[in-house]
Amino acid sequence: MIYQDILDERALERYAADLNARAHKCSAKGELDLAGLRDRILASGGRCEWCGESLVHGPFELDHVISLKQGGGNTTGNLVVACPDCNRRKGQKHPARFAAEIYNSTGRRTRLIDKILRHFAVEPREQLLLFAADQRAKDTSDTLDLEDQPRYRW
Repeated sequence: MIYQDILDERALERYAADLNARAHKCSAKGELDLAGLRDRILASGGRCEWCGESLVHGPFELDHVISLKQGGGNTTGNLVVACPDCNRRKGQKHPARFAAEIYNSTGRRTRLIDKILRHFAVEPREQLLLFAADQRAKDTSDTLDLEDQPRYRW
């Protein structure tokens, strides 16, 4: 989709249906609707919530912070607006690993990155273990709640 002030409702409905179908295949909790997606997208302020780059008049994607395959919920509280590059690079990575990766490569600490690093008690320059017995690195519960992001006001 292309980020703009007025989003195509048919495209949003298709996007919600696609996300819901993916979630159903993964047995993930939650179902997205048009209004929730629209609010979530506009709340981003037209910026990738991972890297902070402007998305205005450019392509964007919705990313499940904790992936559906890792047990994340299919809810607006687990969704962020991402540039296609960030969404592809994150893939199935743990959100704390990706947040540290973004911070270490760009030096930017967006609200999302800050919240994730705090939630998982990770220092950005700390290397996370690949096969950690460390619970911080493996915690993939869907309890990371992003709902307190600023709400878009109509």
